[in-house]
Amino acid sequence: MKTALPESKFLYQRILSERQKAFVEEILYEINTNTKTYSTNLIWEVDKEIGGIGGYSMPCDPKRNPFPGGEYRELFRPLQYARSEIEVSNVHMSSRYVVSYSGLHLEAVVRLVLAKYKFIGNLRYYNSTLGKATNALRNLDEIPVVLIEGLFSFVKIYNKSKHEVNHDEDRERLFMPSDAIVGYLAARIMGYKLLRTIGHDSTKLIYELDNSEFYF
Repeated sequence: MKTALPESKFLYQRILSERQKAFVEEILYEINTNTKTYSTNLIWEVDKEIGGIGGYSMPCDPKRNPFPGGEYRELFRPLQYARSEIEVSNVHMSSRYVVSYSGLHLEAVVRLVLAKYKFIGNLRYYNSTLGKATNALRNLDEIPVVLIEGLFSFVKIYNKSKHEVNHDEDRERLFMPSDAIVGYLAARIMGYKLLRTIGHDSTKLIYELDNSEFYF
């Protein structure tokens, strides 16, 4: 975690459990030791333990779309893209995109939660950015403070993934694999917990690990 951005370190410390932190260290060791041939198995095992729908339960090939339309597509399609960036692309080069897709998932989740709690304002929050939606969400007493803090931290790296370039001469890239893995898992954890607050159908079922391969 030494190479992670400050916001990623915050998410690592505040959002992940001790068990998940230990797994992240194993995952990063694997990724950084076998830079071109790393195994992703542990990532998706941890992802599955979180619950709900995650990249683990969708094909790594983004051409195979399990959710062609509707609410589920908006919520979970970004996680499939994040999985593809980790598993098909090389996360050393695609960490920025993993964070960006994870942010798209959270953005959709927070909008949905706002729509459910403030159903009269459904259209008002439909196009809200993650930052604006999180500002509105923190006014709801039902949402734990730790989740709000985590969301605000994620907003910072999400915005960086969309807009910022690396100006730090001591960093080879702005985003590193540690940012990608922690960002993805933190987004999954927070997204799942938020969806549970509204009793979303996706949190009530058990999903299997998708082991299908990518074919060029």
